[in-house]
Amino acid sequence: MIVAAIPTDVATLAAALFLLLGVPAILLGMIMLYTGYVRYDAEQYLEALEELEESADDDVPPVGQDATRATDDADPSAENDEFDRQ
Repeated sequence: MIVAAIPTDVATLAAALFLLLGVPAILLGMIMLYTGYVRYDAEQYLEALEELEESADDDVPPVGQDATRATDDADPSAENDEFDRQ
């Protein structure tokens, strides 16, 4: 009975083998190609994001200091003069 399921024509046999083996292999290859592209793109995006975070961290003043205090460290008497005028 199983022998009767095998086609005798060579073209039909080749088409059956292609449908059984070729189509799943092509679909699997396309899925693997797409997931590889997504993984590569995600790695590139994360590297760019980490570089952006590192450059943003360099611009932030240390915790406990406000931005004006961190930039006005050269002349601490300027803040006291303004307070005295008020």
